[in-house]
Amino acid sequence: MLKAKGINARIAVGDFKPGNKSRIEENKSVRVTQDSGNSGLVNTYDYSCKETGQLNSKMIDNLTHSWVLAEVSPGNWLAVECTGGYVVRSEEDAKYYSGLTFSNPRNYRSFLDLYSNWKKQIKDYENELSNFNKLRVRYDNANYSDQVATKKIIETEEERLRGKEEAFKRTDSEIQALLNYG
Repeated sequence: MLKAKGINARIAVGDFKPGNKSRIEENKSVRVTQDSGNSGLVNTYDYSCKETGQLNSKMIDNLTHSWVLAEVSPGNWLAVECTGGYVVRSEEDAKYYSGLTFSNPRNYRSFLDLYSNWKKQIKDYENELSNFNKLRVRYDNANYSDQVATKKIIETEEERLRGKEEAFKRTDSEIQALLNYG
């Protein structure tokens, strides 16, 4: 609705701990006057692991709430709590100005789908790696004739493992591109 009115808006997703009460639950007014606070700058989460550069699933799995951000002046945003029907100024709750943001619902849905696929791929890769490592131990402990007989199996499994790793990394890159530009 904001974009239809010519207002730049983004969907925001963040980490809200259970037990935080909404403005309505705390019996605060949902009506805010123009001079009752400031809009804020948006800080995006660092969504990648420092060691690997890949997604930080622990951070992403803790995203528990979504809302809308409206750009009220260049670089200044106002959080709109759609569930309760009120705005949240930056000094009222800084969490509304920190999180992941998406330019439209389609990009947010793409993120959710890609992330679900990413989680399946990482689990599949880890299982494949475990099986490969067990096979490799058996190969290393086998006599020469058994090693010759199973060498092709090892090579095939290693190639399959590389394929799973490449698929996982490709999905990881797609998600990071979406988070950077979406």
